[in-house]
Amino acid sequence: MKEESRLVFISGDQKRIKEYQISSKKVIFYVSIFLIAVFVGGKFGLDMLVDISFNSKIKKLERTNAVLQARLLDMKERIKRIDQEMNLIAQQDDQLRTVLGLSELSADVREVGIGGSDYKYDFTDQVSGFEQSSDLSEQLTELAKLEREIKLELESYKDLLHTFQTKKDSLDYLPALRPILKGVISSTFGNRLHPVLKVYRHHEGLDFSAKTGTPIYATADGVVRYTGVMGGYGRMVIIDHKFGFETRYGHLNKYVVRKGQRVKRGEKIGEVGNSGLSTAPHLHYEVRFKGKPVNPKYYYFEDRILNERLVSKTNK
Repeated sequence: MKEESRLVFISGDQKRIKEYQISSKKVIFYVSIFLIAVFVGGKFGLDMLVDISFNSKIKKLERTNAVLQARLLDMKERIKRIDQEMNLIAQQDDQLRTVLGLSELSADVREVGIGGSDYKYDFTDQVSGFEQSSDLSEQLTELAKLEREIKLELESYKDLLHTFQTKKDSLDYLPALRPILKGVISSTFGNRLHPVLKVYRHHEGLDFSAKTGTPIYATADGVVRYTGVMGGYGRMVIIDHKFGFETRYGHLNKYVVRKGQRVKRGEKIGEVGNSGLSTAPHLHYEVRFKGKPVNPKYYYFEDRILNERLVSKTNK
């Protein structure tokens, strides 16, 4: 006997009645279709929700990644500037050590530094997919290096301060001032082609190009040993300083000091000129230690403000 189910529909006013007969197999079929439709629709909807959520997270991560990359780029620029400043500090440190008679720190010592971490950072595994992970590792390693260099400079400055305190009475006699405040170095210390004689010979000082009449200042305390005309140097002033130092100023337009006069660092001693064997107005400046020429650049400070203050202090 065929199993059937009966569906009866009665209108609201109970005046109309409709009756449908359906087999059990059809009921099972339609119910199955309905359940399958519900399942498929539900899965599709769930997949859409998951995709929307995933895409939202991806966009959020992309925004975060962009911010991190911008910050990393900024950090790289700042580290670069700090590294440049550290190089300048190291140069000044070497200059101070020369002036104070101390040995310069070797390149190997500066490279290693003092204390801090020497660990090589590597985030390429931990931050997979982050484009700048290698840059991040590099910058953190560079920061650790700067940390060690800073600690080294702090220790070096302690050494310099101690030496300064023990030698402060003799520092007034060190040629630590630039001989002219304005002007550029046109010829350095060492072998060069002589601009007039056209032969190679050792240049025993520095040449500063400047306008005629530019003031020339004593670079340290001392006593004027010579004023006059000296061969190719033209008008020249020579000053004796204590502890074996002597400074020479050549090609002057005029000098305003006399032999035997005591001068202070920053005191005007003459003006730039073009006397002697010279092709243009400039100052020839020498530093001698125990009679031997040494590179003046190792003794004076390039800091313009510092030089101006020293001159201003002397001429008040």
